[in-house]
Amino acid sequence: MSLKSNLINIVIVDTIHPGNIGSVARAMKTMGLSKLSLVNPRVFPSDDAIALAGNATDVLDNAKIFDSIDEAIKDSTFVYATSSRNRSIQWPTINASEAAKEICNQAENDKEVSIIFGKEDRGLTNDELELANMLIEIPANPEYPVLNLAMSAQIIAYEILKASHGEEIKEWRDYPEVNSKQLQMLIDHFIETAVEIDVIDPDNPKKIISRIKRMFTRLQPDEMEASFLRGFLSVINKKLK
Repeated sequence: MSLKSNLINIVIVDTIHPGNIGSVARAMKTMGLSKLSLVNPRVFPSDDAIALAGNATDVLDNAKIFDSIDEAIKDSTFVYATSSRNRSIQWPTINASEAAKEICNQAENDKEVSIIFGKEDRGLTNDELELANMLIEIPANPEYPVLNLAMSAQIIAYEILKASHGEEIKEWRDYPEVNSKQLQMLIDHFIETAVEIDVIDPDNPKKIISRIKRMFTRLQPDEMEASFLRGFLSVINKKLK
Protein backbone atom coordinates (compact mmCIF):
# COMPACT_ATOMS: atom_id res chain seq x y z
CA MET A 1 0.00 0.00 0.00
CA SER A 2 1.45 3.37 -0.98
CA LEU A 3 1.27 6.27 1.47
CA LYS A 4 -0.93 9.01 -0.01
CA SER A 5 0.45 11.71 2.25
CA ASN A 6 -1.38 14.49 0.39
CA LEU A 7 -4.65 13.14 1.85
CA ILE A 8 -3.45 13.02 5.47
CA ASN A 9 -3.93 16.42 7.08
CA ILE A 10 -2.11 17.10 10.37
CA VAL A 11 -3.94 19.88 12.22
CA ILE A 12 -2.40 21.61 15.23
CA VAL A 13 -4.53 24.06 17.17
CA ASP A 14 -3.68 27.31 18.95
CA THR A 15 0.01 26.44 19.30
CA ILE A 16 1.69 28.56 21.97
CA HIS A 17 5.39 27.99 21.19
CA PRO A 18 6.41 28.29 17.51
CA GLY A 19 9.25 25.84 18.08
CA ASN A 20 6.64 23.13 18.54
CA ILE A 21 5.34 23.81 15.03
CA GLY A 22 8.85 23.23 13.68
CA SER A 23 9.22 20.04 15.72
CA VAL A 24 5.91 18.70 14.40
CA ALA A 25 6.98 19.50 10.82
CA ARG A 26 10.22 17.57 11.38
CA ALA A 27 8.33 14.61 12.87
CA MET A 28 5.97 14.60 9.89
CA LYS A 29 8.64 14.73 7.18
CA THR A 30 10.68 12.01 8.88
CA MET A 31 7.67 9.69 8.49
CA GLY A 32 6.65 10.79 4.99
CA LEU A 33 3.86 13.25 5.82
CA SER A 34 3.73 16.75 4.38
CA LYS A 35 0.28 18.35 4.81
CA LEU A 36 0.23 20.67 7.83
CA SER A 37 -2.67 22.90 8.88
CA LEU A 38 -2.25 25.51 11.62
CA VAL A 39 -5.29 26.85 13.46
CA ASN A 40 -4.66 30.22 15.11
CA PRO A 41 -0.96 29.74 15.90
CA ARG A 42 0.24 32.31 18.44
CA VAL A 43 3.42 33.07 16.44
CA PHE A 44 4.01 32.01 12.82
CA PRO A 45 6.14 32.33 10.73
CA SER A 46 8.97 32.17 13.23
CA ASP A 47 12.72 31.65 13.31
CA ASP A 48 12.18 29.23 16.21
CA ALA A 49 9.93 27.09 14.03
CA ILE A 50 12.52 27.08 11.24
CA ALA A 51 15.35 26.19 13.65
CA LEU A 52 13.52 23.17 15.09
CA ALA A 53 12.19 21.99 11.73
CA GLY A 54 15.68 20.98 10.61
CA ASN A 55 15.42 19.96 6.95
CA ALA A 56 11.61 20.03 7.03
CA THR A 57 11.25 23.73 6.25
CA ASP A 58 9.34 22.79 3.08
CA VAL A 59 6.55 21.47 5.34
CA LEU A 60 6.46 24.86 7.07
CA ASP A 61 6.54 26.73 3.75
CA ASN A 62 3.50 24.79 2.52
CA ALA A 63 1.56 24.91 5.81
CA LYS A 64 -1.87 26.54 5.65
CA ILE A 65 -3.25 28.80 8.37
CA PHE A 66 -6.93 28.76 9.37
CA ASP A 67 -9.12 30.74 11.76
CA SER A 68 -11.04 27.69 12.96
CA ILE A 69 -10.82 23.91 13.13
CA ASP A 70 -14.02 23.69 11.09
CA GLU A 71 -12.30 25.41 8.17
CA ALA A 72 -9.16 23.28 8.50
CA ILE A 73 -11.07 19.98 8.34
CA LYS A 74 -14.08 20.86 6.17
CA ASP A 75 -12.97 18.71 3.21
CA SER A 76 -12.05 15.68 5.31
CA THR A 77 -14.23 12.58 5.26
CA PHE A 78 -12.77 11.21 8.49
CA VAL A 79 -11.56 13.26 11.44
CA TYR A 80 -9.48 11.95 14.33
CA ALA A 81 -8.46 13.84 17.46
CA THR A 82 -5.84 13.13 20.09
CA SER A 83 -6.85 13.52 23.72
CA SER A 84 -6.09 12.41 27.27
CA ARG A 85 -9.06 14.37 28.59
CA ASN A 86 -11.60 12.50 30.74
CA ARG A 87 -15.07 13.08 29.24
CA SER A 88 -18.45 12.77 30.93
CA ILE A 89 -19.81 11.63 27.55
CA GLN A 90 -17.52 8.90 26.23
CA TRP A 91 -16.47 9.12 22.58
CA PRO A 92 -15.40 6.25 20.28
CA THR A 93 -11.72 5.69 20.98
CA ILE A 94 -9.00 3.74 19.18
CA ASN A 95 -5.31 3.22 19.86
CA ALA A 96 -2.65 4.78 17.64
CA SER A 97 -1.75 1.54 15.86
CA GLU A 98 -5.32 0.67 14.86
CA ALA A 99 -6.05 4.29 13.94
CA ALA A 100 -3.06 4.32 11.60
CA LYS A 101 -4.37 1.28 9.74
CA GLU A 102 -7.75 2.97 9.29
CA ILE A 103 -6.14 6.22 8.17
CA CYS A 104 -3.99 4.50 5.55
CA ASN A 105 -6.95 2.56 4.15
CA GLN A 106 -9.08 5.70 4.02
CA ALA A 107 -6.36 7.63 2.20
CA GLU A 108 -5.77 4.68 -0.15
CA ASN A 109 -9.46 4.96 -1.09
CA ASP A 110 -8.92 8.67 -1.91
CA LYS A 111 -10.58 10.04 1.23
CA GLU A 112 -9.01 12.98 3.01
CA VAL A 113 -8.30 12.40 6.69
CA SER A 114 -7.56 15.00 9.37
CA ILE A 115 -5.79 14.34 12.67
CA ILE A 116 -6.22 17.13 15.23
CA PHE A 117 -3.72 17.95 17.98
CA GLY A 118 -4.58 20.46 20.70
CA LYS A 119 -2.71 23.24 22.47
CA GLU A 120 0.36 22.24 24.47
CA ASP A 121 -0.94 23.07 27.95
CA ARG A 122 -4.52 21.80 27.82
CA GLY A 123 -5.17 19.91 24.60
CA LEU A 124 -8.56 20.15 22.90
CA THR A 125 -11.82 21.31 24.47
CA ASN A 126 -14.85 19.01 24.57
CA ASP A 127 -16.51 21.01 21.78
CA GLU A 128 -13.40 20.61 19.63
CA LEU A 129 -13.18 16.89 20.36
CA GLU A 130 -16.79 16.49 19.25
CA LEU A 131 -15.76 17.46 15.70
CA ALA A 132 -13.97 14.10 15.45
CA ASN A 133 -15.35 10.75 14.36
CA MET A 134 -12.87 9.01 16.62
CA LEU A 135 -10.39 9.82 19.39
CA ILE A 136 -6.86 8.41 19.23
CA GLU A 137 -5.33 7.14 22.43
CA ILE A 138 -1.58 6.70 22.80
CA PRO A 139 -0.88 4.13 25.53
CA ALA A 140 1.58 5.45 28.12
CA ASN A 141 2.79 4.86 31.65
CA PRO A 142 -0.32 5.51 33.83
CA GLU A 143 1.89 7.06 36.50
CA TYR A 144 3.25 9.62 34.03
CA PRO A 145 1.22 9.65 30.79
CA VAL A 146 2.75 12.90 29.55
CA LEU A 147 3.60 13.38 25.87
CA ASN A 148 4.42 16.75 24.36
CA LEU A 149 2.95 17.88 21.04
CA ALA A 150 5.86 16.77 18.85
CA MET A 151 6.11 13.40 20.61
CA SER A 152 2.43 12.71 19.97
CA ALA A 153 2.73 13.71 16.33
CA GLN A 154 5.87 11.59 15.91
CA ILE A 155 4.22 8.46 17.35
CA ILE A 156 1.12 8.74 15.19
CA ALA A 157 3.14 9.61 12.06
CA TYR A 158 5.35 6.57 12.70
CA GLU A 159 2.32 4.30 13.07
CA ILE A 160 0.91 5.65 9.80
CA LEU A 161 4.18 4.99 7.97
CA LYS A 162 4.33 1.48 9.41
CA ALA A 163 0.69 0.75 8.55
CA SER A 164 1.18 1.99 4.98
CA HIS A 165 3.08 -1.25 4.29
CA GLY A 166 0.11 -3.38 5.38
CA GLU A 167 -2.72 -4.99 3.40
CA GLU A 168 -5.37 -2.76 1.82
CA ILE A 169 -8.99 -3.19 2.92
CA LYS A 170 -11.38 -3.07 -0.01
CA GLU A 171 -13.96 -0.26 -0.02
CA TRP A 172 -17.54 -1.55 0.41
CA ARG A 173 -19.65 1.62 0.25
CA ASP A 174 -21.64 2.51 -2.86
CA TYR A 175 -21.69 6.25 -2.04
CA PRO A 176 -18.88 8.35 -0.55
CA GLU A 177 -19.14 9.38 3.07
CA VAL A 178 -19.98 12.99 3.86
CA ASN A 179 -17.07 15.27 4.65
CA SER A 180 -16.76 17.08 7.97
CA LYS A 181 -18.55 20.23 6.78
CA GLN A 182 -21.52 18.24 5.44
CA LEU A 183 -21.69 16.18 8.63
CA GLN A 184 -21.75 19.27 10.86
CA MET A 185 -24.54 20.75 8.72
CA LEU A 186 -26.58 17.56 9.17
CA ILE A 187 -25.97 17.56 12.93
CA ASP A 188 -26.97 21.23 13.22
CA HIS A 189 -30.13 20.61 11.15
CA PHE A 190 -31.10 17.64 13.34
CA ILE A 191 -30.55 19.57 16.59
CA GLU A 192 -32.44 22.65 15.31
CA THR A 193 -35.39 20.45 14.32
CA ALA A 194 -35.34 18.65 17.67
CA VAL A 195 -35.48 22.02 19.43
CA GLU A 196 -38.29 23.19 17.14
CA ILE A 197 -40.50 20.19 17.98
CA ASP A 198 -39.69 20.53 21.71
CA VAL A 199 -37.72 17.29 21.96
CA ILE A 200 -34.74 19.27 23.27
CA ASP A 201 -35.02 22.16 25.71
CA PRO A 202 -32.42 24.68 24.44
CA ASP A 203 -32.21 26.26 27.90
CA ASN A 204 -31.49 22.92 29.56
CA PRO A 205 -30.11 20.51 26.95
CA LYS A 206 -28.14 18.49 29.52
CA LYS A 207 -25.88 16.04 27.65
CA ILE A 208 -28.24 15.07 24.82
CA ILE A 209 -26.60 17.40 22.26
CA SER A 210 -23.20 15.79 22.86
CA ARG A 211 -24.81 12.38 22.50
CA ILE A 212 -26.42 13.40 19.20
CA LYS A 213 -23.04 14.61 17.89
CA ARG A 214 -21.43 11.38 19.01
CA MET A 215 -24.13 9.32 17.31
CA PHE A 216 -23.74 10.97 13.89
CA THR A 217 -19.92 11.05 13.94
CA ARG A 218 -19.89 7.37 14.92
CA LEU A 219 -22.35 6.39 12.18
CA GLN A 220 -20.33 8.16 9.45
CA PRO A 221 -23.30 8.50 7.02
CA ASP A 222 -22.70 8.55 3.30
CA GLU A 223 -23.90 11.32 0.97
CA MET A 224 -27.11 9.50 0.03
CA GLU A 225 -28.01 8.83 3.68
CA ALA A 226 -27.26 12.42 4.66
CA SER A 227 -29.32 13.75 1.74
CA PHE A 228 -32.28 11.61 2.79
CA LEU A 229 -32.03 12.73 6.41
CA ARG A 230 -31.73 16.40 5.44
CA GLY A 231 -34.80 16.01 3.19
CA PHE A 232 -36.69 14.24 5.97
CA LEU A 233 -35.89 17.04 8.40
CA SER A 234 -36.84 19.68 5.82
CA VAL A 235 -40.31 18.10 5.43
CA ILE A 236 -40.75 18.23 9.21
CA ASN A 237 -39.68 21.89 9.22
CA LYS A 238 -42.25 22.71 6.49
CA LYS A 239 -45.06 20.89 8.31
CA LEU A 240 -44.38 23.00 11.39
CA LYS A 241 -44.82 26.30 9.52
